[in-house]
Amino acid sequence: MFKRILSALSGKKSSTSTPVSSAHTDAPPPQPDESELITVYDSYGREMQITRNEWRNNVFLPNLREKWNSADELYSLIISGLNDGFVADLIPAAAQLVEIDSNPERSHVIQGIVLLENGQLDAAENALRTGMAKVGATGTLLTNLAKVFSERGEQALADETLWHAIQADPNQENGLLWWAALQREKAGEAGYLEALRTVAALPGSWRAPLWLARHCLEQKDVESARGFYTQVLTAGTFDGSALMMISGDLGNNGQIPLIIELVEPIYDEHKHDPMAGINLLRAYQELGQAAEGEALLARLYALGFAPIKSQLDQFAQAFQQMHKQDAQGVPVDPESLQFATLALNQPIWHYGLRNADWFFAQKPEGASQIGFFALSKSTDGAERAESQREDELGRFSRAIPLYLAEAVHYWSDHVGTCYIQIVEGGGPVLSGGEADGQALFDIVPPTMKSFITGEIGCSGEGDQAQWQLSLSLWDCATRTRQTTESGSAAKAGIGALVLDLEQRLLARIGLRRETPVDSFYLHPTAEALPVYLTELGQAFMLTLLANGRMPKSAMWGERAMLDWPLNMALHWPTVEVAKLMYISGLGKAHDYQSDVLAEYKERSLQWLRELEQAGSPASRLAPLIWKVFGMQAELHAYLSNLPDDTSAAHKAWLERVSE
Repeated sequence: MFKRILSALSGKKSSTSTPVSSAHTDAPPPQPDESELITVYDSYGREMQITRNEWRNNVFLPNLREKWNSADELYSLIISGLNDGFVADLIPAAAQLVEIDSNPERSHVIQGIVLLENGQLDAAENALRTGMAKVGATGTLLTNLAKVFSERGEQALADETLWHAIQADPNQENGLLWWAALQREKAGEAGYLEALRTVAALPGSWRAPLWLARHCLEQKDVESARGFYTQVLTAGTFDGSALMMISGDLGNNGQIPLIIELVEPIYDEHKHDPMAGINLLRAYQELGQAAEGEALLARLYALGFAPIKSQLDQFAQAFQQMHKQDAQGVPVDPESLQFATLALNQPIWHYGLRNADWFFAQKPEGASQIGFFALSKSTDGAERAESQREDELGRFSRAIPLYLAEAVHYWSDHVGTCYIQIVEGGGPVLSGGEADGQALFDIVPPTMKSFITGEIGCSGEGDQAQWQLSLSLWDCATRTRQTTESGSAAKAGIGALVLDLEQRLLARIGLRRETPVDSFYLHPTAEALPVYLTELGQAFMLTLLANGRMPKSAMWGERAMLDWPLNMALHWPTVEVAKLMYISGLGKAHDYQSDVLAEYKERSLQWLRELEQAGSPASRLAPLIWKVFGMQAELHAYLSNLPDDTSAAHKAWLERVSE
């Protein structure tokens, strides 16, 4: 199955400059199946499948025309077309490459291969010889000329030319492997190994020793393999693919520590194949070295290479799981901690948008408030106070009241306020046992009409876990508990449970609205709500970071937090809130000076263009995205061309963004 990158065919330049060779085979090429599915990646790293014919007509050929005058990009597209079997479409493109390419070896090799694959042997020979007249008899040109002779049945001439090619460039992979295969046909395994040794003895040879090392590993001769690897790596003349072969062969033969020992000190993600980096990550995972793995993970994420993003995400989860398994609760003395209670009087994803009051409808001054306190943990008895990483129960203890406060904001005329207790410099607090509602009456503001406390508990693990939720509504005028609404559900039903409790509470609170305060707001479904709640919990943690209430060192899984709302927005393109959640997260990441923020620039700008094309309301927040990524020219151009009817609130927001 083919794998392609959509974005690579719509503007990305290839860094490849080394010519390729036509692989030798005596078998006729298989006829392509036009209905075959091709796996492609978009700029967000999402994997999609389209038929081969759709790829050719809707992606490949239009991009071939678009890149007609760009040598590097045209070269990459021709390579892609050769790999996909679109050889009949490539003859004009190969001729164009010869005309515009400043690298004559590359262009003549490609033209020779294209003509050869189309059965035009004389024309292919002429293209290759023309290239030799310009740059000399290079290994790549000679190898492909040998292929022409072989296709004609001139095997003796092909063998002679191929050996000259190897002498010119002993590291040209197709030539080396073809030569070794010929010797195996003549003299068996001994002939194959002798051929590799002969080529390995040539000046500058490094690829043949790697194949000899593979043979040694297969024979369990690890020390000899190590010797070959040390020879190659010490010389330092290998290309970007060598480390992938070394790490892959070591891994396939169970020599995991040697991957770290030999490859890690040399690996440069900007020079070497990213799959060598993937192999290194596997080694770190196998050896339980999470910290080292995460350091490399950050370097690979920074490449912005879409086809490996899903793999990187999996490694990120694996390393986080290692930390989680290693993490132990640390007992703390509550008397030594400084506590604070945060009052959030707008939905958590409004924060980070630089107070975009012009964008959101505002509640009137003096509107009554409904308060929601973070849920307590249901307990059977006293528990010690300890510091630990956030888990699902802790996240839901904050996310559910955040969601209910949001529901009050959007579906009633009250103001929804959420209260969450934190330890200064530490993070949020999860209390055990039911909160004392009577003690809260004296600390809520005078405009508070009612407030809600509650407990959350979970028994069991995984999909079999049973969640219990209890919410108490307290009336501030009478200083009494009005009602308690409760329920339980398996993990798959927690969304429906929360929505049911929401409706019961809204009915009790009153002043319900038939339409949301902001017209774009959509009510989450029961199926989507667990995903939504996870985002609310993560958005709260980013809010703490952005406001200096906890250190970055306490953050766990930053990329997952930033990716989460973007994935929501891509999965549910009609849900405007998910888009605002993502922009909010970018704003917060900018505020706490995230080390990974630059990784998000390209995909965020691509996404912004899509929002603008779709007429999404969220696209009106583009100036904030430009600010986040340091795009001052775009921001200043926007400010210089504001419409005359731009509101004062909007202008004030733009000033805040520009600061």
